[in-house]
Amino acid sequence: MEDLQIAYYFGVILIGFAALAVAGVWAVKTQDASLRNFCILYTAFTFVLILSVLMKYLSLNVEGYSVRSLYLFSGVYQTVNYGVIVGSIHYFLGFNQTPSRKRIAAIFGFTILIFIALIFSPLSTRLDEAQNIIHLGTGFQALTIWYQLSFTYAIVLGFSALRQAWNTDKRNFMLGLLIFALFGYIETLLTFSQNLRTFNISLTVENGFLFSSIPYTLYGIFVIYYFLNFSPPTPVEADVLSESFLSAYGITDREREIIEKVIEGKSNATIANELFISLATVKTHLHNIYKKIGVESRFDLLAKVRSRK
Repeated sequence: MEDLQIAYYFGVILIGFAALAVAGVWAVKTQDASLRNFCILYTAFTFVLILSVLMKYLSLNVEGYSVRSLYLFSGVYQTVNYGVIVGSIHYFLGFNQTPSRKRIAAIFGFTILIFIALIFSPLSTRLDEAQNIIHLGTGFQALTIWYQLSFTYAIVLGFSALRQAWNTDKRNFMLGLLIFALFGYIETLLTFSQNLRTFNISLTVENGFLFSSIPYTLYGIFVIYYFLNFSPPTPVEADVLSESFLSAYGITDREREIIEKVIEGKSNATIANELFISLATVKTHLHNIYKKIGVESRFDLLAKVRSRK
């Protein structure tokens, strides 16, 4: 039975890699910041699952699997798990186009660095190799509380992002991601009080089923289907760049030239050559254009122009 579980988990991971591959192709093609951030987030999800399966496999098949190995793998697992929450917050903040999203994400990023140090400190865990026991300190309880609060914040941001995407072609994509996240959130809620009351972890054989692999697999299949049928906005005619659009966002003449070149599907390097400016200047203009219009990529810029036809 255990071998069948391991085989199932490897199949799940392969589905995850396939989903990541097709999403990554479109992230590169469209240069869409939202898709890029999703790929980073999904990579972290996949890494968490790989670590879970690896710890299960070692406990079942390796005689020399010691409490020190469990201690190190658990620490890495918790670190990546907290990283997923920070990545989720960053992704949803970006999708919501929150003005202070970079500052908020930086605060959570700095916080996770503190907790990473705490994970491997005596305040959080103390290793007893003689008894094959890991003793958990007050730092572990602090980690548990912080994780639950951060996860709750991420879920709230997720619902806000879903509302933003509801009338767009990204609705089902965001809905699937939020359903997947909710499975994990419910799982943490169910184990929250138990984790607060846990003070020791013994070296035992991992034989439980990873229920989180089920929503991960279903969402992976959905992602593959979604991106195999993905149709990004195509270049549009330059005459749709109306004066009302330009005045609404305070676009300058030079920025208008840049937008028109982007609409024509030209790269930054080509734009620089045709306008006789440096590549750095093109990037600066694009940054200012994105900020004015409230987008993060060429993909979103094209969609915004098309919506104002």
